[in-house]
Amino acid sequence: MSETRRNNEHNLRQAISEILEQTYAIEYAMGLFYRKGTERELVRAQEDFEIMRGAVDRLGALVEGGSKDEIPDHARPPEAKIVEPTA
Repeated sequence: MSETRRNNEHNLRQAISEILEQTYAIEYAMGLFYRKGTERELVRAQEDFEIMRGAVDRLGALVEGGSKDEIPDHARPPEAKIVEPTA
């Protein structure tokens, strides 16, 4: 019982940390957008926002009592994308 509780607590903390990390990434990208005004920073912020939405969905699934295996596909983390600068 306590092992399950520890695992659940770890998973919840991990999901919350991911949300906070993405929030900071969005804030940073938006700061760059306001300073530079290029579309690249806005696109980066939008991608970070979509990643954060997935993290929020995963947290919701964990709170509802699902395990990592029960998380719907739309809530799984996206594969990393490399954004190339445009000339």
